[in-house]
Amino acid sequence: MPRKAATRAIDELKVELTRIPKETGKLEELLEQAREGVEDYTPEAIKDLIETLQRESDDFEVEHPRVTALINQVMHALSGLGI
Repeated sequence: MPRKAATRAIDELKVELTRIPKETGKLEELLEQAREGVEDYTPEAIKDLIETLQRESDDFEVEHPRVTALINQVMHALSGLGI
């Protein structure tokens, strides 16, 4: 169930990223890799992914609070995978 929550959160964030005028290619690529490999991620890889998402969320915090909230949702879902 946690993997489905993580995948669902990633999908929701990807949809929201298409709605903003900011360049999000790097973040979208990261999310796609995470979505495709979330079942194969080690706890260390998930931790690294969460740290990267945290850094990315800082870039969106002021102008795109919805994106920041969704990034936080993805991080929370990923952390539920057993870290």
